[in-house]
Amino acid sequence: MVSTNWQHQIHLAQLSRQSSSPHHHARAAATISRGGTQPSGLALQSPSSLLNGGQNGQSSPLTGSSSLKVLSVRRLEGAEGEGLERVQSEKQKDKRQDWAALDLGGQGIRNLNLALFNYQFLDKLYINHNRLTSLPGAICKLGQLTILDVSGNLLMALPSEIGLMKNLRMFLIIDNNIQNLPPEMGMLYRLEVLGIEGNPLPDSIKNLMAKDGTRGVIGELRDNGPVPVPPSPRDWIVLEDKETEKDSAEEGIFSVVSYNILHDRYTRVYGYTPAWALQWDFRRESVKQEIISYDADIMCLQEIDLATVEEFLSLPEFSQKEYTGFHWPKSRAKTMNEAERKKVDGCAIFYKESVFKLIDQQPIEFQHVAMNSALLVPDKDSLKNYPDIFNRVATKDHIATVCFLEHQKTGNRLMVVNAHIEWDPIHKDVKLVQAGLLLGELQVMADKFAKLPLPHDSPMKGQYTSGKKIPMLICCDFNSTPDSVVYQLLSKGFVPGDHSDFQGYKYGKFTDSGINHPFGLKSSYANIGELSFTNCTPTFTDVVDYIWYSTNSFTVTGLLGEPDKEYMSKVIGFPNAHFPSDHISLLSQFQFKKVNAG
Repeated sequence: MVSTNWQHQIHLAQLSRQSSSPHHHARAAATISRGGTQPSGLALQSPSSLLNGGQNGQSSPLTGSSSLKVLSVRRLEGAEGEGLERVQSEKQKDKRQDWAALDLGGQGIRNLNLALFNYQFLDKLYINHNRLTSLPGAICKLGQLTILDVSGNLLMALPSEIGLMKNLRMFLIIDNNIQNLPPEMGMLYRLEVLGIEGNPLPDSIKNLMAKDGTRGVIGELRDNGPVPVPPSPRDWIVLEDKETEKDSAEEGIFSVVSYNILHDRYTRVYGYTPAWALQWDFRRESVKQEIISYDADIMCLQEIDLATVEEFLSLPEFSQKEYTGFHWPKSRAKTMNEAERKKVDGCAIFYKESVFKLIDQQPIEFQHVAMNSALLVPDKDSLKNYPDIFNRVATKDHIATVCFLEHQKTGNRLMVVNAHIEWDPIHKDVKLVQAGLLLGELQVMADKFAKLPLPHDSPMKGQYTSGKKIPMLICCDFNSTPDSVVYQLLSKGFVPGDHSDFQGYKYGKFTDSGINHPFGLKSSYANIGELSFTNCTPTFTDVVDYIWYSTNSFTVTGLLGEPDKEYMSKVIGFPNAHFPSDHISLLSQFQFKKVNAG
């Protein structure tokens, strides 16, 4: 008995074989747009409608706002592809794009001009029923494609770059001579329809398609393919020669890591990652090996739970380096029993006791600060006038941790902050308010720390006359890019109360008079113009993680560079076999300036 999944394969093949006439899809779309009856053959339906067995009478995805373009074979096979380049140039001039689908089917095309791949706005491409014997790897440049039909050609293999086409929903390779599927296709986590009938593929692939359908085949390729070659080590970037040739510890040189390690409870959305590479046992070992290899004096980890902190601190690799730490979970942990609390992620600061001595440590719970401090409103009675504080900020349970440390050899003191704020871009007002609350609380803490007595023989006497003179490091996942208002607040020290990112909501003093802070802060990676990314997924790749420092207290002497560009050209996102989180780690080396803001 033929399975339902294989019946779909047969159905797709039948429709494809009826669609071999020149520009079949374009003509069908034109007929439907004029109110005519859809011709027989493969209807340009959504993948879900094909999975449900839909045929005639279904609306084509080419009708509506996007029309289908037909180009002649002569233009595509021209020596220089001038026609394609001209169309692309005209598109860039007027910034208008009226079509996003291209039908080159049934033209007897033997080779694709590479200029075709300049059409990076395409979301549908039909090159079916031609004479193609190979598919260029450059097709991956068409990253917006949701439908790709290469059926009825003479293809014997598919390029590995197909796996980079992260938006594909339908991929038809019916009636070719393809003998195997590249394992990189396992990254096509959005693929809903894969048409494979009419190819000499292994029985194992056909049987899996019959049993589990497209998702089963993609999952098999993803989970059981060979592990890719690892990237080259990240470069170490030297920014400035150290001020002395003496022992680095004596001269106040130290290193800091910031790293969102991706908590286990948040891994369900990474459908492009092999299942084994998402397992916490695998990722935990990878994280551990990575951070130990840095041998940093301070490590700030986000999305780490207490159970992991306790486990790390019990390991010989940590104890031999004399690490200790301070962890605080997100505020939701207050409602849970002890076992559940240990599994709630939060922020942890690790430091080497051989290098730093703890003076004090405190958590910052933004929820609590919003409701109980005077940063937003003068008193609790005034809160009732600002429901947005209740409804938007107080519903979030993000936190930060703060350690006030003293450098053992030099006597320099510093505040180390580890923070994680709201991720959702819809809540950009909440991000800004949380950043403001963080900086406001740090001012209160710094003023308190400045009053703490120093040892009678401390060389720092007279240096910390006010809170703003306390050296500060802020490690953070701010979920905010370098062009954001949060970045502006940290770097410039002020955001006006009428800024558009408040989105019209009212947050007391913040929206009445703006947010400001007295700390002269700079992102350590701003010294090289920031990295190209710190968070990498198929739908978002940008910088959101930072190590901020007091410019009057520290010099940045070195930075860990970004991942190997050649390696990155072959992945669609993290985590994967070599990167255990969707974030990369940051590593900065600092040196205390000889005069500490005095």
